[in-house]
Amino acid sequence: MVVDDGEEFRGSDDAGSDGVPSCSIDRRLWSMSSVDLRWPFSGRRDELTAIEAAFRSDSVGGVMLVGPGGAGKTRVAQQAVSSLSAHFDHVYIRGAAAYSTVAYAALNVLLAELDEATTRSPLLILIALQRMFDENSSGRRILMHVDKVEDVDSDSAAVIVQLARMGAVHLLITCKDLLRAPEAFFDLWKDEVLERIDLRPLTLDATTEMVSAALEAPVSRAAAQELWTSSGGNPKFLQMATEAAVDSGRLFPQHGVWVMSHGPHEHVVWATEDRQIPELVTMSPDDRTVIEVLAVAGSLPVTLLMQAVQSTSLDSLQSRGMLMPDGVDEPLLRLSCGVLADVVRGQYTSAAGVDALEVLGRLRSAPGVPMEATLALAAWSLSRGEVPDSSELAGLAQCANDRGLDVMAARFLDALPTGQGSLRAGIERARQLWCEGAVADALDTVEHLLVPGLTDDTALRDWVDANVLASRLRRRTPGRREEADALLDAVSAQVQRHRGADEDLRAVLDLARLEAYVFEGEFDSVCARAPGVLAHQANETPGSLRIRTILAFAQSSIGEQEAAIRAAEAVVERLDDVRSKPTDHGMAFGHFLGSLFMAGSWNECLELVSEKSDEVVPGLERSTLELSEGLILAYLGRSGEALVKLKPAIGQLHVRDRYGFLPLAEAAAAYVSALNGDSDDARQYLCAVDVTRLRSPWYLREAVLYFRLLTEAWLGTADVVSIDFLEHARHLNEKGLRGVELFFLCQAVQLGRYESADCLTAAAVANEGRFSRLTEELAKALSSRDPGALKQVALEALELGNANLAGDLAALSIDHLVETDDPMIRVQAEQILRRTAIPARRHQRRKLLSERERAIARKVAQGVPNKEIAQQEHISPRTVEGHVHQIMSKLGLSSRKQLSLIFRRQQ
Repeated sequence: MVVDDGEEFRGSDDAGSDGVPSCSIDRRLWSMSSVDLRWPFSGRRDELTAIEAAFRSDSVGGVMLVGPGGAGKTRVAQQAVSSLSAHFDHVYIRGAAAYSTVAYAALNVLLAELDEATTRSPLLILIALQRMFDENSSGRRILMHVDKVEDVDSDSAAVIVQLARMGAVHLLITCKDLLRAPEAFFDLWKDEVLERIDLRPLTLDATTEMVSAALEAPVSRAAAQELWTSSGGNPKFLQMATEAAVDSGRLFPQHGVWVMSHGPHEHVVWATEDRQIPELVTMSPDDRTVIEVLAVAGSLPVTLLMQAVQSTSLDSLQSRGMLMPDGVDEPLLRLSCGVLADVVRGQYTSAAGVDALEVLGRLRSAPGVPMEATLALAAWSLSRGEVPDSSELAGLAQCANDRGLDVMAARFLDALPTGQGSLRAGIERARQLWCEGAVADALDTVEHLLVPGLTDDTALRDWVDANVLASRLRRRTPGRREEADALLDAVSAQVQRHRGADEDLRAVLDLARLEAYVFEGEFDSVCARAPGVLAHQANETPGSLRIRTILAFAQSSIGEQEAAIRAAEAVVERLDDVRSKPTDHGMAFGHFLGSLFMAGSWNECLELVSEKSDEVVPGLERSTLELSEGLILAYLGRSGEALVKLKPAIGQLHVRDRYGFLPLAEAAAAYVSALNGDSDDARQYLCAVDVTRLRSPWYLREAVLYFRLLTEAWLGTADVVSIDFLEHARHLNEKGLRGVELFFLCQAVQLGRYESADCLTAAAVANEGRFSRLTEELAKALSSRDPGALKQVALEALELGNANLAGDLAALSIDHLVETDDPMIRVQAEQILRRTAIPARRHQRRKLLSERERAIARKVAQGVPNKEIAQQEHISPRTVEGHVHQIMSKLGLSSRKQLSLIFRRQQ
């Protein structure tokens, strides 16, 4: 048998499309591949496993791998051939469009060894090839990979199919469209000789895996999601999009993570030509016009498109998979692949495309046009020198800010003629600056707009919006909380006296007041005021839904978690039915997630975040979901999983931190680094936490404090830090924040404050949800000192996903064991400890004091001599000395004086 070691196996789906068809037998396929090794194989493990399973089965004769161009069919096939090389010898056949009508062109290399008389007879060719494969000296079966099967000539196809039916070869066929393949191959699939495997678009997780592998470093979820959206999950387009983003500087490494800069990318310089997207080369002018229009506008109603382009082009492009439907209420169309839009935007727009865009630009405010399309068309017109009037520019900037599109808002505001800025334009400039994170500049901008009272030529709504915005910005500025409250009081009083004020305007102020309460952690005020506000509003307005989601968040904080979940879930379901801002969706989702978390429904939280991770949630930054997942995993003690999410999120937040989440992300990363035993990383993250530059909302401050204390507990003296947890829990109880109190109090107990079991019981009874029930059982088990009950609570915590709590309780169960207890308790508790898999847990357990050690430490702190302690504890003085030494070793102390100072503070 001839082995052609010189034949190069190219890695692209388009390999050999303009060359002579080739065939080779190759046992060293992967080392010869010309695929760019910066893009290693990833993201297709499931398909690869299915192919391998099919070839190891005797029930089928091979696999037909189907997928669009760029889906990675050839690459998957190459990997399959490599993984099966121990069992099969490989024959590679490739079709070529230029030779698709030439008889036996695809088999040219194999037939070169046959005499001329044999090659003139199809039957003799079949017999000769069958004998060639049967006489294979290696004794292995033959795997024939037929690439670009659509371009294999019919004569070659007939021979290959017969070889497969006779069992002489096993086939691995790759094709874009099975209906275009020779009918003989179609019959193999129809007769169930071949198993069909379709290559679907990559998921977001697979995209993240592929890009991270290519760039040899983690990639933030925000960057991965933009590349995924742009490529449509197509590996070829993903590579193009990634390389273009890197070349343009939009995708860059930050703190060891690849992150995406914020802003539009229509000016990215693409290192590509039409020939790299074959569809653009053969596209008719009418079809090209449609692509150019949608590349600029995004999604547009079909009825509107038909006023500017040919309807036949819409049908043609949709049938070819280049357009896809969008929208629910009204049929919309958009490009199926963002890379296509990026490439087209980087080229000159045709005259027909310009004409169509001009028509649509005049219709951009028509009913049914998505606001994003309206903004895009307005920006396109602006780029051509067509400047709308000042009021329209301010309105466009407002709509852009409502959607978090601060770069586009800045573009409209920058187009305003000098000296013609209105109060509304000034408000939108301040909002745009705040969106960028420039709080001080935003406050300075809006404060220049403030006037003591209303004038006849001042729009009441704009005046109120300016003052409310100033109040919000002052609240976030250190030292200006009282000014923020005073301004809100003054505006509310003036609006109450104003005859032109309507209920909508009063609702704006009510909402601002409730948001201020939430910012300061005054949830009792929210619960007292919100029902009265809602009584004066219609049930299904965007304003009432915002207030309901705020009320739900407050309820979860004061201990009414189950009621909060029902309310927040109802709001999330209703938002799609009302005309609400994207920020309303983001806030409602966040509060629903928070309510689930406070109730102890942690697995449901992770499922919800995972479910939404492949979507674009309106009003949420792309990095927020990744951060949310990392924070939940960190709290649960699942340190390895948490760091995978937190590190990319931190890198992205260094680029853009609109909501001030960076200190929280760094505090959580410090904690999970400490859990992993990486004390240097933990200290580095902890030192980076800065909560002094801006005032953060109360709930962010509490979360940062929680993770900071936990980090200090793992790095230093857990026994001392437990006092801080306990004292803060008491402070929260005094404020009526029972839901939050339960978390701090439970952690104090986990760190050794077992005498607080009665307090934990009271706090648990005052709350709702799974976490409250779990902590109530924990408190009872502690009070009874029952190791079996502690082990059972540990199992329940593990079922809820809380590795941190489960591990602590399992360790505590072991500590309480005596000789008469069931030995299976220890076995099961040790199993729980292994399942929690926290590397630093054993080290931390050595730092925690036993009950006897704690009792002895208190007596030492009181100055009781060792001999007297021995009498009281019924042990020898030498044993007391040993306990004192062990106590100081665990706490990292060097003298009885230090021990005395610590326990005096506790008392």
